Amino acid sequence: CQEENDKQETKKSLCLGMGLGVAGGAVDLDAAAAENQAFLSTRTSEKKEMVVLNDRLAVYIEKVRSLEQSNKLLEAEIDGIKSHHVKPSGLRLLYEDQLRELRRIADQMKVQRDLAVAAKDAMAGQLEMLKVKYEEAVEARKKAELEIEAFRPDVDAATSARIALEKRLENLEVELEFLQRIHKKEIEELMAQIYGSVAKVDVAFSLPDLASALKQIQAQYDSIAAQNLQEMDAWYKAKFQDLNKATSRHVETVRSVREEITAYKREIQNKQRELDALKNRNEALLLQIKEAQERYKREEEELQIRIETLKEELKSIKGKIGLLLREYQDLLNVKMSLEIEITTYRKLIEGEDSRLSSMVSGLSLMSVSAGTVSGVFGAAEAHSGAVSSAASEKMLSSSTTVDHNHHESLEEFTHEQAVEMTERKTVLIRTVKTDEDTFQRDTQERTITISGAADEND
Repeated sequence: CQEENDKQETKKSLCLGMGLGVAGGAVDLDAAAAENQAFLSTRTSEKKEMVVLNDRLAVYIEKVRSLEQSNKLLEAEIDGIKSHHVKPSGLRLLYEDQLRELRRIADQMKVQRDLAVAAKDAMAGQLEMLKVKYEEAVEARKKAELEIEAFRPDVDAATSARIALEKRLENLEVELEFLQRIHKKEIEELMAQIYGSVAKVDVAFSLPDLASALKQIQAQYDSIAAQNLQEMDAWYKAKFQDLNKATSRHVETVRSVREEITAYKREIQNKQRELDALKNRNEALLLQIKEAQERYKREEEELQIRIETLKEELKSIKGKIGLLLREYQDLLNVKMSLEIEITTYRKLIEGEDSRLSSMVSGLSLMSVSAGTVSGVFGAAEAHSGAVSSAASEKMLSSSTTVDHNHHESLEEFTHEQAVEMTERKTVLIRTVKTDEDTFQRDTQERTITISGAADEND
């Protein structure tokens, strides 16, 4: 309203000045009308431009408010995301702890695997030793069997000789018994014959006594027979003892060989059982190692998948944060550009207000000078027409000169106002996201210089 009042007062003053000029004379009326029309058109265009600028300023102010609200919402959303999600450093510490735990478990599994491999190697060494002992036992068994086969003919020969000697001994015993009976009968017969012949001799004639001689002969014969019998019996007993000793030796040898074979068989069976047990234990250890390796591999794959998932989540969170930061940076840039534009419009409005106030003061001076000139011109007309006419022309030219000078001063002021430099320092905050999940802030100070009155496109 104040601006409209100023405009109306300006128009009234301009019309008053022009009316006084016309009252003074009809010189340059068309020029004054043209200037008046140009001034009116300029004012109309300036008024329209001010309306457009005011509308744009209102739109920009509303846009700035909406952007500030959006900025606050985005900041609240960023704070919410930061509060809901763990910081990248904490996330890294989390999966680093899990990785350390998994590495510890993997080291334990490696130690168990090494122990199992060492036990397997020890079992393999024992197995090789048992195989060597088994082969040695088999070789000893073969040697014993070969010795048994080598001694078998001797044993058979000794057995057959023993049987033959036993049979011969039985035959000799039977023969000895038969000979003893025969010898006894012969002795009895001889004794009977001797006793009969002695009795006959005693009866018939007296013969020499032969009983003592016969007794001596019988005693000698008995002693010889007993000696022969003893010698034969001793010889048979010695032979029988030798055969028994040889047989017992062979039997003991066979028994010892059989016992050794039985012991070797028993030892081979024990070693075979131990070998089977070691094989089963080795298979069980191999199966445990295989299961442990598969379980470790499966756990490692699951953990790798979990790590990849965490990395993807971390990457997506970083992308969201980077996007929000870029949007926030864009909003800051838009806000700063709007502030610069608002400052520009403020400077333009202030320059326009100062220009209008200077124009109003200039028009007031013109109206005062025009009134003074018209009074002087009326007094001079009462005395002399020619002098008044010359004075009128002189005052009109003076008024025109003042108006022209004022117009030039206004143009010069407008040019000075247009050339006036407006400086504004703007602080740019640049946030950069690095690979180490940290945010670096780079603060730059930039000076923006606004020269002249910007047009609508600027």
